[in-house]
Amino acid sequence: MIEWTPPPVWNTVLAVDAMYFHAAKQAFNRARTATKGIGKAEERVARVQARIDRLDELHEQHKTDDSTHYDKFEPLAIQMDSVEYEVGSAYGPFLQDLATVHVLSTAALEAHVNIRGQELLAGRLWEVFERLSLDAKWLLLPRLLGLTGFEVGAQPFQDFDRLTRVRNKLVHYRVQREPWRGSAVPPEFLKELGLSLDTAERSLVTVRDMAKELARQLREKEPWWLDAENPSFFEIEREREL
Repeated sequence: MIEWTPPPVWNTVLAVDAMYFHAAKQAFNRARTATKGIGKAEERVARVQARIDRLDELHEQHKTDDSTHYDKFEPLAIQMDSVEYEVGSAYGPFLQDLATVHVLSTAALEAHVNIRGQELLAGRLWEVFERLSLDAKWLLLPRLLGLTGFEVGAQPFQDFDRLTRVRNKLVHYRVQREPWRGSAVPPEFLKELGLSLDTAERSLVTVRDMAKELARQLREKEPWWLDAENPSFFEIEREREL
């Protein structure tokens, strides 16, 4: 007698980890493009400042009348106000996209470890795991499965730790101030907030490295979405047999 086997059940799944990661990549590309606009705005500021400096220099050299000097200075000051505003406007989308890279990179890592945890853990263990902090999830998941796990003081976990700190500074933001040094000189606290192209690129690399290392320890293929250029975020998977 042939035993009847039910046909497989196929499900459509939204790959949220892939969606967040590629949204972060798109934000990074926008930020990189935005630097051109910032450069042009800063060049306009430099040109107007050079004219102001030259005017002041001539005034000192020739001891021209103050009223005459003011008449020439006023339109330049008005122009400077305009071009300095343009610098701030150019920085706006640039900083927004850099912050988005960090926030979405962290979201991708959290979504990925939750997806893997739900697949690999069961019952009460999964319920407890789901409530852990993000770093605890990445540290504990491989060890709960009897694997080596991540070493806190080594890569890629060091960069992961850096990424979560940057994300927390942005999401739980505390106002930072420093003396104004001119519109063409960005404040130092932008670096502390991770708002630079180099730091944003490291965040993308961190997602890749963490996901690849987890796959390596699980002896699985690396996530398909890490190197895909235009992925579909819908996956079709076969329901696992009990």
